[in-house]
Amino acid sequence: MMIFQQLNFRRALPWFSLILPGVMLISLAPVLAASAGSDTAPADMAKQGSEIFHKRCFVCHNKQPGDTTPFGPPNLYTVFRGHSALTAQQAENVIVHGRGQMPAWGAILTRSEIKSVILYLRKR
Repeated sequence: MMIFQQLNFRRALPWFSLILPGVMLISLAPVLAASAGSDTAPADMAKQGSEIFHKRCFVCHNKQPGDTTPFGPPNLYTVFRGHSALTAQQAENVIVHGRGQMPAWGAILTRSEIKSVILYLRKR
């Protein structure tokens, strides 16, 4: 009986040696992916947001940082600061659906592109 148990253990040993590293890899994969992409993803998104802003938005929203003149489209460089600051969700809603004279961009820009523009403006 003892020999039979030892033989079964020896047969199972290769499986254990494959399962344990697999389980560890699966459990650590999200942590490794998050740490690897966390430094470059926001910088890349902000760069993409800058490019989209200057290509699509700057035509109307061309006020420079610090320009507080009351006429024309709002200065988007300060839209996330001060007492009337927008949240990222509110800004996304305005971009997607439009407001006042601003047209809706939801059919033109992807959600990812919209989020990158918002990230760019929040970092300024």
